[in-house]
Amino acid sequence: MTNADDHRALVAGARRILCDIDGCLIRGGQTIDGAAAFVDAVRDRLALVSNNSTDTATGLSDRLARIGIEVPATQIFLAGEQTLLHVQTVYPDARIRLIATDAMRDRAETLGLHLTSERPDLIVLCRAPDTTLAELESVLVQITQGVPIVAANPDLTHPGAAGPAIETGAVAGLLRACRPGLAIPFIGKPAAPLFLRGLRNASPDEAIMVGDNPETDINGAEQLGIPTLLIHPDKSMGPTIRSLI
Repeated sequence: MTNADDHRALVAGARRILCDIDGCLIRGGQTIDGAAAFVDAVRDRLALVSNNSTDTATGLSDRLARIGIEVPATQIFLAGEQTLLHVQTVYPDARIRLIATDAMRDRAETLGLHLTSERPDLIVLCRAPDTTLAELESVLVQITQGVPIVAANPDLTHPGAAGPAIETGAVAGLLRACRPGLAIPFIGKPAAPLFLRGLRNASPDEAIMVGDNPETDINGAEQLGIPTLLIHPDKSMGPTIRSLI
């Protein structure tokens, strides 16, 4: 068999198909060629697992539908939203300083999280493009005072409409540069939580992870024993989502 045949056989034989979004299904807000056909072909087995910390699953499902990719919110697992759910479980009564978009703040409030910028018990860092330097300096002061921090994902960038967009991990790196030795646990890939949520009742060897990022998608899945397929948004760089169907 050709490599393409091998790839299609892996997809066909998987009980659960985990797939990244940016760089696999969309790029710069536009659908990648073959993405909608791939989703249609594997729909009942599909779980989207993304380090997105800007959107909620419901909001992203709606946005994907507008560009022709139909995936229900129940099959979308996002680092930002999963971080909020983690905080809800592990820190149920904590006062939370949330650095995030309005959509994520609204989601936090629906989960019953107590949001505050003053005297927090925990800082939660998601992608927040409108965050000012003054806000980050205020966060740094609170970290220096001993307030712990958890972040949605370690990504430095993600594919934006005009090129690389600054991600949560870059801001976390800035804080660590200012506070050497600062421990920042991440919920998103390559850590296990997103993969495990996406697997649901399937075992790792019954699944496959389709991703475009070797460090987060591929290494993270392989650490859990999940077979992987590395693809690219540009067919000149290697296999694309279209080659899997």
